[in-house]
Amino acid sequence: MNFTRATQESLYISQQGISQSIAELERDVGAALLERTTRNVALTEAGEEFLPATRRALVELDAGVEAARRVQRRQLGVLKMGFTVSSALELMPPIVDTFRSRYPDLTIELESFNLNDPSCGLLSGESDAAFVRLPIDLPDLCTEHIFVESRAAGLPRGHSLAASESVRLKDLADQTISAPRTADASWRAFWTLRDSGLEEELPPRIGPVNSSVEEEMETVSAGMALSVTMISMARLAPRASIVYRPIVDVPGSVLALAWHGAARHGPHRGIPRGNRRSARPGDRHRRPRRGRSLALKLIGEWAPREEPGGADNGPSVRRGRGRLSFG
Repeated sequence: MNFTRATQESLYISQQGISQSIAELERDVGAALLERTTRNVALTEAGEEFLPATRRALVELDAGVEAARRVQRRQLGVLKMGFTVSSALELMPPIVDTFRSRYPDLTIELESFNLNDPSCGLLSGESDAAFVRLPIDLPDLCTEHIFVESRAAGLPRGHSLAASESVRLKDLADQTISAPRTADASWRAFWTLRDSGLEEELPPRIGPVNSSVEEEMETVSAGMALSVTMISMARLAPRASIVYRPIVDVPGSVLALAWHGAARHGPHRGIPRGNRRSARPGDRHRRPRRGRSLALKLIGEWAPREEPGGADNGPSVRRGRGRLSFG
């Protein structure tokens, strides 16, 4: 470890400042935590024991800070909603408009997240509720499923598969696909077709890793890889150089409204305990029996009907008598 480089490039603190802080910490702990020489810095045995405990403490501290901020937002009447380009679709405006008309004293704050956070702020606590694409690795999660749509292959227009109306997994076996840059293993497996149950050598090869939908589309346009996305991207983000074809032999993508359950936010009356776990796309739709949460109020009467979308554009939204329907 080079102290000078680490402090200046990562911590933006002078070497003298960080050395003084370490010395003060070691005095408070009562043990030497680092062995320092002119060429190397390493943890002592006491430091090896101390490090994981401090990491756990920092995680708990961050969680406490976010919990306090959530309480403050509730007291101020603020609901923070997270979403991504792929999860907002046409649902966001009518749901938010309905919510604001029914609860004028509450304020909705919307924040967009990239592919590296499929929880759309729920993991970090930045969001109170979020529109997400399942599955995501997040325990103690409550979900309200909205609809399901086909996964699709994003292809350069000149690709040999672009002339087909649809594709199957075997058609993609010798192809290279992009992957989302995320630590969420379930989400990454779903969007790289590693959830298909096939042998490891059969799914497409994983190539470029992208942090955003824009990066993913540029990768496909440049012919560097195919993408696995939602069929509705053909309508939501059309690009002349890309075509989208449904993958007909894999489960579809579930769009859901999600929020944390009782373990993180305190008692959440009326939500069955079986619904407080990591969410999966095959989970059955469950409604709380009583005591609707603020997140469920956002849905209100906008209860969509799950129907398969068209081969080219996916589900479309039409309004009627205060409800959303898809077809």
